[in-house]
Amino acid sequence: MPAISIVKRAAAYVKSLMEENLPSTMYFHNLKHTLGVVNAATEIAAHCKLKKQELTILTIAAWFHDTGYLYHYNGHEDTSMIIAGTFLMQHHYNNDFIQQVWDCIEATKLPQSPQNLIQQIICDADMHHLASVNYLDFAHDLKQEWEVHLDKQYSDEEWHALNLSLLQRHQYFTEYGKTVLQAMKKKNIELMKFQG
Repeated sequence: MPAISIVKRAAAYVKSLMEENLPSTMYFHNLKHTLGVVNAATEIAAHCKLKKQELTILTIAAWFHDTGYLYHYNGHEDTSMIIAGTFLMQHHYNNDFIQQVWDCIEATKLPQSPQNLIQQIICDADMHHLASVNYLDFAHDLKQEWEVHLDKQYSDEEWHALNLSLLQRHQYFTEYGKTVLQAMKKKNIELMKFQG
C-alpha cells in the first residue's frame, strides 16, 4: 500500500471521527487545531531532510495526536496512541512503524521531551499557535475549554499572566522553530507585555 494512501486514509478517518464525536465544547483541541498541527508539521518538515517514511510517520501522528480527547481530557495522549495503533494495525502496518507513531504522539505530552527530529517537529507543530498572529483567539478558546472540561476559572489578569509565562518559558526544538517560529512568538510576548 503506498504511503500517501495511508496518510489520506488517516486524514479521512480522523476528520470523520472528530466531526461526528468531538464535543462542541472542545473550543481549542478540535479539528481546526488538528489541521493546524498537520499543516505546521508539513511546513516544518519541508525545512528538514526527512525520509519519505519519516514524513509519513510524522503526518499520521499529527492527525491522531489529539484523538484521545474524544474519550477523556487528562491523559488523552495514551488514548490517542491506542486509536492510532488500532487504525494502523487494521491497515497491516508493522509494530516498528506503529511504535514510531506512538513515540511521536507521546513526545507531545507536557512537558515535551522529543528524542529525535520527527518528534521535535511534531512538538513544535503542536505549539505552532504560540507563534500565530491569532494567538489571542487561540488563548481565549483554550480558556473556555478549560472552564468546561477542567473546571478551571481564571480572571483576565490571571489568564494573561499564565499565558505570558507560558510564552516566555516555552522553547522550540527544531532549527525552523528556533528561528522562524521563535521570532513570531516574540511578537506575541511583546503583545502580551503591552496589554499587561
